[in-house]
Amino acid sequence: MRPPTRKDPCRPHRRALRLALFIAAAVPMTGCGVEDPAPLAGANVLLITVDTLGAKHLGAWGAPDGPSPRIDRLAAEGVRFETSRSTAPWTQPSVASIFTSRMPSRHGVTNLLDSLPGREQTLAEHLTAAGYSSHAVISHFLIGSEFGFDAGFDGGFDASSVAGHDGITSKNVTDRAIEVLEAKGDAPLFLFVHYFDPHFLYQHHEAYDRTSSYAGNLTPGMPMWQLRDIRSRLTRPDLAYLIGLYHEEIAYTDHEIGRLLDRLDELGLAETTLVVLTADHGEEFMEHGWLGHTKNLFDDLVHVPLIVRYPGRISPAVVQRPVSSLDITPTILELVLGHRIAQDPTRPFEGLSLRRTLLAGEEPPARPIYAEVSFDAPTGDAERVAEKRAFLSCVVRGNHKLIHDRERDTFALYRLDRDPAEQRDIWPKHPAVAEELEALLRAFEATHTPDPDSHGNGASEEELERLRALGYLR
Repeated sequence: MRPPTRKDPCRPHRRALRLALFIAAAVPMTGCGVEDPAPLAGANVLLITVDTLGAKHLGAWGAPDGPSPRIDRLAAEGVRFETSRSTAPWTQPSVASIFTSRMPSRHGVTNLLDSLPGREQTLAEHLTAAGYSSHAVISHFLIGSEFGFDAGFDGGFDASSVAGHDGITSKNVTDRAIEVLEAKGDAPLFLFVHYFDPHFLYQHHEAYDRTSSYAGNLTPGMPMWQLRDIRSRLTRPDLAYLIGLYHEEIAYTDHEIGRLLDRLDELGLAETTLVVLTADHGEEFMEHGWLGHTKNLFDDLVHVPLIVRYPGRISPAVVQRPVSSLDITPTILELVLGHRIAQDPTRPFEGLSLRRTLLAGEEPPARPIYAEVSFDAPTGDAERVAEKRAFLSCVVRGNHKLIHDRERDTFALYRLDRDPAEQRDIWPKHPAVAEELEALLRAFEATHTPDPDSHGNGASEEELERLRALGYLR
């Protein structure tokens, strides 16, 4: 499924005309003359998200040490989207975007402890209204019921696996999810399962050892703030050790995902269940001078896995053209409910349905893909709060990615096919491309403004302590 080679269009001489053309190019084009494939009517839906799982760390995306055999097998059995991008580099806004198909600045979950507004209709609410029994098993308090993420999960919202930064929870998540599968009734099932373990603190898993040869001073479970304090002194062996611990966490979580998929098969549900696996964001290991996430919009953080499997109807394939996590909800709804989806016209989906890509083998439309972050810690040491602040937007169009620092009003431009690690800013050398993408990004920013009424009313001391433990605060 490789997209055909396309020549660059002629550049208009007037900026206004150029901007109008870009906005028009963002409107999706549907296939013509091809019979519309029948939906997967009544299919169960299993949506798996893995916290802090960058695509580049999976075997199916080229990771050399193979920490993810079960996810890789799932990718081989379904459609693997080579380049799927998250809308944000941390959990709350990203998962809210998956649930609503709206950018963070539209749904309003942009900063720590924001709540998902009740006016935003979620995937679970759509499916429950259509007769699904909707359940969730989560392991991160930031997507808990106190922040509105339980909307629509009328069958059950299990937060018993939430254990904080030093918990090891994937086994419990799988156990609770299996209980939901085993109790399935006659109604079609929607099950959302969120695994947390690859998130820091990075813990050692002896059964998946990748770190026993390390002879340095770092240890498993070190607080993120402590690692960030010494990040300028970390050696290559130190970073390899941290990545090794992270890969052990991935391998452990991968095993538990495999156990869930095995039970799905043993219960005779695999053939009638649409499985979607993705992540909320990735992780940085000093590729751009930072450890962890929340701060940047480089692909280390926003390039996430996306796999879709439905045996017998969705043929295994690899899709090269980029897609967005915004596409997950409209795709699921069109696949299982049919072509027409009722939604609030005042809050339409911003993603596209990939239904025809999955069922008819069509390429997704070429379009700009956006991500953004508005992160400001609610309290803490002034220097550390300033260090973590991030108000960025980015757009990817074709091979080019433009990142805008909205506070400083500065830009960085990258050519992804030649510089996938985003190490060489080519902004000054390509003024025409830079101007085009700046116009596109500023148009996006002008129409995407957070709703101040959606933000939380301040953090309790208990919430602040949980955020400190997770590394969001110091």
